Amino acid sequence: MADVSLSGVILKVNTGAFKREKPFDIQMYGKTLLEWVALSLGGAPFICADYDGETEIPLAVKPYLGDSEYTAVLFSDTPLLQKRTVLEALEHTANNGLNVCRMTRGYIFKTDFLKTVDRVLTTKRQYFSEEEDFLTATDFERLAFIGDVMRQRILSYHMRNGVQITDPSSVLIEGDAVIGAGTVISAGNRIKGRTVIGENVILNENNNISDCVIANGATLTSSTLIKSYVGEKTVVGPYAYIRPECVVGDGCRIGDFVELKRSKIGAGCKISHLAYVGDCETGDNCNIGCGAVTVNFDGVQKHKTIMGSGVFVGSNCNLVAPITLGDNAFIAAGSTITDGVPSRALAIARARQINKPDWVED
Repeated sequence: MADVSLSGVILKVNTGAFKREKPFDIQMYGKTLLEWVALSLGGAPFICADYDGETEIPLAVKPYLGDSEYTAVLFSDTPLLQKRTVLEALEHTANNGLNVCRMTRGYIFKTDFLKTVDRVLTTKRQYFSEEEDFLTATDFERLAFIGDVMRQRILSYHMRNGVQITDPSSVLIEGDAVIGAGTVISAGNRIKGRTVIGENVILNENNNISDCVIANGATLTSSTLIKSYVGEKTVVGPYAYIRPECVVGDGCRIGDFVELKRSKIGAGCKISHLAYVGDCETGDNCNIGCGAVTVNFDGVQKHKTIMGSGVFVGSNCNLVAPITLGDNAFIAAGSTITDGVPSRALAIARARQINKPDWVED
């Protein structure tokens, strides 16, 4: 097929069956129905136009026609439509010298022809190799069926590119996710938004990952991660919660029931269990013990905890921010630290133990 220029008009279809003012804005796997249809144009310029279902197609789109040789007129209720189907219809139209090609749902027009007519007289439809593309979302039941097709398409794409998905029936991956070859995804994973997952990542069961970057070789188990970065060969979970704006370095261990919030964790750090680390920056190779808490909120403002490299925080410690711990500082278990600790110092901040004999009466 000779090179031809294409632009598009997407007609926004309203149907009362959805009980929504703007059904074309319904989300499905990370995109609206309109956004899915727009992808089928492969980057060609397009415009969206309101359509009441009664206006003749040429009358509906004439105000939006450009200078391209051909114009695709598509509908917002066909989110499965693919670029290859639109190109197949365009090729058929151009090679056969047609003014109009009527697809199962949608049209390819020669633009000059479209500018001169008020209605389309042809009723003959041309069928193409991917007729599944034209499944139409007329109500929520139909949309759910279309969603199943879309989900399987997304999973198949990743599996063809070297991603092992052990239980596809239980995995959800949204349309903008990027996943590297050699990654293994087990049952119950939810990968949403603009998440990027590297190569040879292990996603054990039941992770929820949204808008994150997971570097090569990381392992995640039954954890929730939102808008954060996890470094290479870092292990997260089970039941960790990494909240937005966290950066976790390479080779870290973020264990069970650990919560991170707006923190930068250096390489090789271990936060193995039952800790809250919020508004914190650490150097490399720190150890934060069980039950440790960065006390970041004074009731009015949030404050930061800064740790150097090699810091050891014992179990059940409170670090009352703002506070700075120098390189290789040690914090004794059970301490509440309110002042900075110099490098290589041991800080003990707890009441002296007193034993009272014969406290229990006979």
